[in-house]
Amino acid sequence: MFTIAISIQKALQLPVMQKTKLAAGHNGIENSIKWVTIVEVLEDIGRLQPGEFLITTGFGISESKEQLEVFHKLLKSKLLSGIAIYTSFYMKEIPPSFIELANENDLPLIEIPTDINFSEITKAMLEQIVNNQMHLLEQAEYIHRELTNLILNDKSLMEVTERLAQLTSSHIVILNEFYETIYTNDENNLTIYSINDISKHLIASLKRESKVNFTLEKHISTVYPIIAKQSCYGWVVMTKPESEWQELDDIAIEQAAPIYAMEFLKKQAIEETQLRIQSNFLEDIFNKNYINDRVIIDQGLKLDYDLTLNQSVFHLTFKHPGDIDVNLIDRLYHLTDQILGQKKKQHLIQTKLNSIIFLTNVAGETTEEKYKHSVHLAKDLLKNWTYYFPNVELIIGIGKDYKQVDDLGKSAREAHYAVKLSDLISKNVNIVHYDDLGMYDLLLEMERSGIDLTSIYKQHISGLLSDNDKEIDLIETLDSYFKNNQSIQKAAEELYIHRHTLRYRLNQIEIRTGLDIKSTEDLLKLQLGVMAYKLVNLLKKEP
Repeated sequence: MFTIAISIQKALQLPVMQKTKLAAGHNGIENSIKWVTIVEVLEDIGRLQPGEFLITTGFGISESKEQLEVFHKLLKSKLLSGIAIYTSFYMKEIPPSFIELANENDLPLIEIPTDINFSEITKAMLEQIVNNQMHLLEQAEYIHRELTNLILNDKSLMEVTERLAQLTSSHIVILNEFYETIYTNDENNLTIYSINDISKHLIASLKRESKVNFTLEKHISTVYPIIAKQSCYGWVVMTKPESEWQELDDIAIEQAAPIYAMEFLKKQAIEETQLRIQSNFLEDIFNKNYINDRVIIDQGLKLDYDLTLNQSVFHLTFKHPGDIDVNLIDRLYHLTDQILGQKKKQHLIQTKLNSIIFLTNVAGETTEEKYKHSVHLAKDLLKNWTYYFPNVELIIGIGKDYKQVDDLGKSAREAHYAVKLSDLISKNVNIVHYDDLGMYDLLLEMERSGIDLTSIYKQHISGLLSDNDKEIDLIETLDSYFKNNQSIQKAAEELYIHRHTLRYRLNQIEIRTGLDIKSTEDLLKLQLGVMAYKLVNLLKKEP
């Protein structure tokens, strides 16, 4: 709904107002008149609406102290756009107290001579308001028609943005849900504000589901949320000098927001189709559902993806998946897709219940270079996610890179294991490359080849197993000892015990297992036993 008004200054320029006199409140002449009200006896000011222009004869005010107090209260209320008082009927002249309060509150106070009829004033002002309304509605319809025609003629949102900027003579920026600029009519993006300056206004407009205006450095900006299907896809931000702003600008942005929303919905439908195609294609690759390499490589080229390069699978999920909803997975998908696109990295993405899996090429000549390339990409993804969602912890697993298509299913399994076994590396780690698992890789291969890992740890460390909760966890002690490269000092600090206590526990371990910690061979048996024990218990948690 558009609010149309004229200013006090323009109203005073109407022919019918030529004989009137602005007695006070000169600083408020730009106040907007939204409606004209005639009141003979002023009893209940609560019925008056903001922006109304009040015309009165002042009947009874001079004779009633109560009426005088009501009028004084009205002058201080900041409610009306202005007041016009007929003099010579019931009030010979405007009282000094009225003039004083009107000046203090920048409320235009107009003196009207008796030879001007009420109806002439109201008719002239309302005609002006209605004419303005008709003009703005015509302009709004024209803007809507122009932008809609662009969409119907399959023009891009960039062209829509440029046309909106032309129609309003303003600077237009379209932000996505991550506050990033995706379209603008200013190629140099010379905005007068930063995201930190306007983020609170973006949030406020989203809560209201309506426009919010704010002024910064003598420029007015209007932000309007792009909402569809109860989801926010971003914002339209219009900025122009304060002196050039007009009410049509607000109307234009209200007309534009639904058009952007429809296009974002269409874009989302296309993305969902592409995602299904990519997901099915990745399933075929990982499960080797193809006739030969040439066929699957050709299919990849149709999706603009080259499967002949070194490839690696990334597995992104959440450390606490129980609290994750589908909207968060959607955000993770869009953020991942956007960052990979910005880096111009070819990629295929697949979404799962609480994770994102993608395949991409890995650059580098040596194994170390390719490892660093993969970890660097994961760090960029993690950094961006943490910026937008600092309270939702992400973990990223990376499979080894392979050049042969047949090996990509293995990379997918490795990426999954890297996530699943991350706690074996550290409780605080957020990025795990499969190579970081070290000897766990050997144990996993043994498990996949049919070797019972339980027999390995029972053979070497069965004496350390206990069903007594009160008994000291000697396996934890031994694990800390190995993780700290057999440093008594560091392991004791990690376990919050004295060095002598740790030496006593290590002696107990030797007694219970019959193995000598000083022996390289026995030390390997102990380490393999602890790793097998931890791996078996972790694998039990998830099939």
